Amino acid sequence: MEPIPLCTRQVLATSREDYVLQEQAAGALAGGLATSMHTFEQILQENDGVPAGVTLPCPAVPEDMEYPATERYITLCKKAFRPRMHDKAAFYYLRGAEDFRALRAAVLAFTDMSGRTLIAELPAGEEGCMPDGTDCLAAVGVLQRIGVSTVIFTADQPDWLEEALERVAPYARLSIGASVPTRWLREGIRLTNVELLLPAAHENARRVWEALQEYTGGRTVGRDHDDYILAPDGRNAHFIDAVTGISDEIECDHRLEERLLEVEDEEAAALKLVLYEEDDLYNLENDLYMLSRPVCLCAEDPELLEKALRIYVGLALYDGTWEQDPAVVKYFCEKYGMIWL
Repeated sequence: MEPIPLCTRQVLATSREDYVLQEQAAGALAGGLATSMHTFEQILQENDGVPAGVTLPCPAVPEDMEYPATERYITLCKKAFRPRMHDKAAFYYLRGAEDFRALRAAVLAFTDMSGRTLIAELPAGEEGCMPDGTDCLAAVGVLQRIGVSTVIFTADQPDWLEEALERVAPYARLSIGASVPTRWLREGIRLTNVELLLPAAHENARRVWEALQEYTGGRTVGRDHDDYILAPDGRNAHFIDAVTGISDEIECDHRLEERLLEVEDEEAAALKLVLYEEDDLYNLENDLYMLSRPVCLCAEDPELLEKALRIYVGLALYDGTWEQDPAVVKYFCEKYGMIWL
């Protein structure tokens, strides 16, 4: 296993006063993050070559959102993000998603609008999972294939953060960051493969940088399982290979829930879901909670397949059923993280 090449730990500035660090400690700042467009304009005027970014707070998910819920939330995100987009923003920081499903939809909304660098905030709870129960490894496995370049972990307890980082680090193919109180750094919290530090609420980059000067709790681990494919179902992490067993076709009709119950005891590592018409999308979205294995999505119409890819929260497999144009398949892989077997 080759070690992941890590840069010297850097800090994100979150206030104008933090920019003095760039003069006092060369390379200390990775960039400046503005929480308002007014502050962003000030950063552009005052900073000296430090990349400037903007926060994108995720909107609340409306209760009882009507079908198509995913697409409606994507539209809601675009409306919220649009006033905060700026031609000179070097990166954006997505934060405040209610759960992983909302976070993934927010990422899709952003990548529909921009190709700029995207950082996503990922809250860690107990046992290496997000508060909604999504495995942090599953979340990172999806995010790193749909346009997120860096994930910044947050947590209410230091041991929750440690556990999430240890679980994710060997399999992450993106940069890892963390938002931690300086007290945790001074107490020697174990940060695995962390390259970027975001000041916690009510703290600043200077305090974080000063705490880092005496910090010795960091460690680096190498990549693992490069011979296997990480194929999350949107909540759980799964590892498969190119010859993994796939079930017989399961139609996404009005009997989808019943069909999924029927195949619960089958040994197939992945489920092949087939869509024939628009109504099948409703059934897929309505029964997402029942999917606990990797999913192979199939549709003859590429537009129908893309709509299904936008709904499915995990990384869908593509096995060549109803052969699509290679250029279209390549786009689906890049945009939605589809895994071409």
